[in-house]
Amino acid sequence: MATVLVTGCDTGLGVEFARQYAADGCRVIATCLDPDTASATRAIAGDVHTMKLDVSDLAAIDALAAALRGEPIDILVSNAGIGRPHPPFGKTDYALWQRMLAVNLIGPARIAEAFVEHVAASRMKVMAFVSSRMGSIGLNLTGGSYAYRSSKAGLNAVVRSLAIDLAPREILVLALHPGWAKTEPNARVDVDRSVAGMRAIIERTSRHETGSFLAFNDTPLPW
Repeated sequence: MATVLVTGCDTGLGVEFARQYAADGCRVIATCLDPDTASATRAIAGDVHTMKLDVSDLAAIDALAAALRGEPIDILVSNAGIGRPHPPFGKTDYALWQRMLAVNLIGPARIAEAFVEHVAASRMKVMAFVSSRMGSIGLNLTGGSYAYRSSKAGLNAVVRSLAIDLAPREILVLALHPGWAKTEPNARVDVDRSVAGMRAIIERTSRHETGSFLAFNDTPLPW
């Protein structure tokens, strides 16, 4: 039975990742900002363990890794993130920008460092990071969204470096775009379809594809 660690399981994609992996018989470690209020995650049937984690708290990441020391983690899904708001140029909220960088970029990088031994000790050896096509420099044709775009572009750069540095340990590292999932108004992609697509990519991707940036429908995305 595979063990899967998913961050950001308070709502949305994180809840669905936990639900789908648990339904497949995996042991799921679902981290939440506040497990007491994460009712949707706590209601999931199966082997699901909710644990408290703020990914912007580096000491908390280290403490969780220490608490799970010696436990192999087959799939690490770094999902926690801040998506909105998107102030326009000239109205930049720099406190928000710093918060987005802490949650979307620095936290996931620290998670990779803190849990690398857990992943390396597993059978599957996968680190998957939920990114966004808005982090693609090549696809930026509309401008704006400075804080969010830069946080996800930075995450993509981290993924590429991790893929190179962790290749000798046979760890597969991926950046995944969930699509415009229906965690927001007017979104087009059902959350269950988005997560199922990302899980299918994790399942089928080979070691030689480490460092790939892929949409939930398995479409390669430019950096």
